[in-house]
Amino acid sequence: MRAILYLIRKEIKNAVIDLLHHPARLILYLFLAAMLGLSLLNGTEREVREPGSYLDIGILHGVYFAILFLITVPSVLSGLKSGATFFRMSDVNFLFVSPISPKKILAYGLVKQMASSIFMMIFLMFYAGMAINLFGITVWQMVALVAGIALIVFTIQLITLLVYSYSSGRPERTGWIKTVLYAEIGMMVAFTLSNFWFHGANQQSLFAALASPYLEFAPVVGWIKGMVFAIMNGDTVRAAVFAALNAAVVAGSVLLFAKSNSDYYEDVLQTTESTFELKQAVKDGKTAGVRGMNTQPRRVTDTGIWHGWGASVFFFKHIREMKRKNRIPFLRGTSIVLLAINVILAFVLRAISGGARDDGMPSGLILVIALSMSSYIQFFFNAAGDWTLELMKPYIYLVPEKPFAKLFWASLTTLLTPVVDGVIIFAVLGVMLRANPVTALVCMLLYASMGFIYTAGNVLSQRIFGQLVNKGLLMFAYMLMLIVLLLPGAGISLALYLLVENIPLTLLGLPVFISNVLVSIGIFAACRNMLSSAEMNS
Repeated sequence: MRAILYLIRKEIKNAVIDLLHHPARLILYLFLAAMLGLSLLNGTEREVREPGSYLDIGILHGVYFAILFLITVPSVLSGLKSGATFFRMSDVNFLFVSPISPKKILAYGLVKQMASSIFMMIFLMFYAGMAINLFGITVWQMVALVAGIALIVFTIQLITLLVYSYSSGRPERTGWIKTVLYAEIGMMVAFTLSNFWFHGANQQSLFAALASPYLEFAPVVGWIKGMVFAIMNGDTVRAAVFAALNAAVVAGSVLLFAKSNSDYYEDVLQTTESTFELKQAVKDGKTAGVRGMNTQPRRVTDTGIWHGWGASVFFFKHIREMKRKNRIPFLRGTSIVLLAINVILAFVLRAISGGARDDGMPSGLILVIALSMSSYIQFFFNAAGDWTLELMKPYIYLVPEKPFAKLFWASLTTLLTPVVDGVIIFAVLGVMLRANPVTALVCMLLYASMGFIYTAGNVLSQRIFGQLVNKGLLMFAYMLMLIVLLLPGAGISLALYLLVENIPLTLLGLPVFISNVLVSIGIFAACRNMLSSAEMNS
């Protein structure tokens, strides 16, 4: 035990020394701490408003429940393939080879994971001011919400560890676990939609369905959500019941895993190594070329490119690689998820606005809302494309073609992906809502052009910073850069709206589309020389 305590002391000491040796990082942390303090101060000194002026608390119930599910489901599915780990490569090098009890090493990992969850709470508190002003909650209620998210992260890590130990090497058990997980999600969605539909299908029934106490009986996710909102409402008995259930899950997971016969070192070693590689790639801004934690050997049936000449070979090479991942190129899992989200959103908006009646929400407005939400989600889905992977290899620099042509063909699959997504999403929504085909077409074009801008922004950041901006202050710079790139089209559309009377609102999207395309082409042309020399991207 002394060895573990010594390691903890040294890690804390080295972290402090490293922070003192990097004044810029220290200043950044102090700045973030000041911003957090201002956010909390802004929330505590909010103006007194009428109770009806805040958003319905049912919205907070629904958003919080969705956040917990978005944390839980991907973690469990990932854990079924690669397991979970509480350790870093330094722990592997020092602890795994030392004469220390495996149970003590596991306890050390649990304590570190709990500390990480508590540290995560600090950053989530940046949303405190916004939540307090929107929903009228107090600072301590916001602390309870954030603590619930930290608790779900810690609990799901334990469950993932146990699930992997139980299902590793047993495909039938993996299938049963997936079936149970999908069944729980399906029942929650079906219950919420049916409760919403059979109680009037209006705004009040939507909020009531999202805040239904029956959803809190869902294992783990529902229990944590029920405990948090019981604490917020001062319901001590209900909070104690849910807290006891969650404590039983945590204790049971630890005990069952400790009594299992699995070789913990073998289970976590590969996952720890993959996590280390991924973190290093993120630091270097080269996530496109890293071996993913869920990477499984694929059966290769088609070989060879067989198409293209010169720079266009890169495009057909990426098409071949896409076919090896999916039978249908450009159709990804995120495309299906985004389509499902938009269909549910359109269904709910149409229902609460009076259905297809004349006084209901216009189909065009629903499409615009879906476009805004989809463009926002696309920002997070717009990960490093195939072109960034080519920058890490020497071949694209050796091809005797013009740099602009090489950059265009290498990034063409990344540019076409939002085009395909936009066609699928807004074609389905247009038919579902019986919307004007012109409006649906403009939404397709705008969604695709947002993908162009995001890709162009990544190209520009690669040219300026030498890496994709994915962390810290560079991410803020990237966001500001995107806003600047979007300003010309937005300004022209606003000017047309103010100067031209009775202009069809659908046409206001065309200047944005044209501007986004031209700006993207201009950035590609301006940054083409980044392919002239490999040293420019190192």
